[in-house]
Amino acid sequence: MSKKAIYFDINRCVGCYTCQVACKQENDLAPHNIDDAVEQTSPVWRRVIEVEKGEYGTESINYISLSCMHCADAPCVIACPMGAISKNKEDGRVLIEQSKCIGCRMCLQICPFGIPQYGENGLMEKCNLCLDRFQETGKEPACVSACPSKALRYGEVSELSRNEQQKAAAKLVLETAI
Repeated sequence: MSKKAIYFDINRCVGCYTCQVACKQENDLAPHNIDDAVEQTSPVWRRVIEVEKGEYGTESINYISLSCMHCADAPCVIACPMGAISKNKEDGRVLIEQSKCIGCRMCLQICPFGIPQYGENGLMEKCNLCLDRFQETGKEPACVSACPSKALRYGEVSELSRNEQQKAAAKLVLETAI
């Protein structure tokens, strides 16, 4: 089995937060409010971030849907002193075994994306690419299925990469055609 991933297309995201809600529903995560966000006691495994750019009159907003990247060489795996985080060699998922987690937050400190989340029990939890959903029905992650603008796609890394290379090449040809 090859490495699976979720590809995010910033040009398609409309900032509807449907992916974030679908993730919370699928994983039975508690509703999110401002107090939980400040205290980080209500995990958000997939979050939508709003990024503004430009100046008054020419400003624009982009949205970024962010979750665990399931990195090839995941720094969180190396940083965990208890071995609670592992990389599945078959499909590339980075998984957490909460029974081994001591809540030291070393994984959060080293993660370049700030992904690890902590629940009321103080232990790390994060996206597992809807492992249960995949094992039970073979379905793609809930966030991908729910995205109305198709900004999220799930598949083999090599195929996702090939598709994006082809799109970039086509755009280059169109932009440079005389």
